[in-house]
Amino acid sequence: MSVMTVAPPVRALMRKEWREFRHHRMILATATILPIAFLVLPILNLVFFDIDRAPGGVNLAVGQAMFCFFLTPVIVPATMAAYGVIGERDQGTLEPLLTLPMSDRQFLAGKVLAIVIPTIAMSLGIYVAYMGVVAGAVHSEVRGAALDWTWPFGMVLLAPLLALFSTLTGMTFSARAKDVRVAEHLSGLVLLPGMLPVLLVVTRTIPATVVTWVVFAAAVGLVDLMLWRSAQRGFDRERVISTA
Repeated sequence: MSVMTVAPPVRALMRKEWREFRHHRMILATATILPIAFLVLPILNLVFFDIDRAPGGVNLAVGQAMFCFFLTPVIVPATMAAYGVIGERDQGTLEPLLTLPMSDRQFLAGKVLAIVIPTIAMSLGIYVAYMGVVAGAVHSEVRGAALDWTWPFGMVLLAPLLALFSTLTGMTFSARAKDVRVAEHLSGLVLLPGMLPVLLVVTRTIPATVVTWVVFAAAVGLVDLMLWRSAQRGFDRERVISTA
């Protein structure tokens, strides 16, 4: 779904969210420092990788690098989503926003898309940059494993779904918690265990095959669908306004 095909109230809310993100220090720090770190560290790890001395071999090194890229669409939106409702409440802008002619579904969609779209662009962007550097600066034995096509296949398939999973989880806690830190901590308790399947793949406990990625994507997609429906059913505009 592109920005041009969604309803005007949703587009307006997305633009408002993007303006506010640019002026929020914590969100800016999370959205810039973490992706840069998750790009630089894997590259350095592979550039200076010593095949003869490193324990675990090439596959482990590549798996460690890939885990950083799968973490990006999970960690980055979590902070943004935690501020989704609580931030508006603390700034005193939540009640005026909820009294606008906008359905609960449109409100949630605007909030979610404003986080998911830049997260996907950021996650795939740093991964493309990583592949470019690896293709030209890494030892041939490492390069072959790092550029194996099953990794970008899994990344393209899972990154949007993981970003949606993280965003919906954060928004759910943000709508119910009274403190941003509480919402962030609760989100972390849910999100990090949710990365276990990816961890099993990057450590080669489970082979990184097309079937593996498709099964994981189907599972995460199903969870996303349930979270979206739960968010719509659980979002009570009057309750949120009364606690604002």
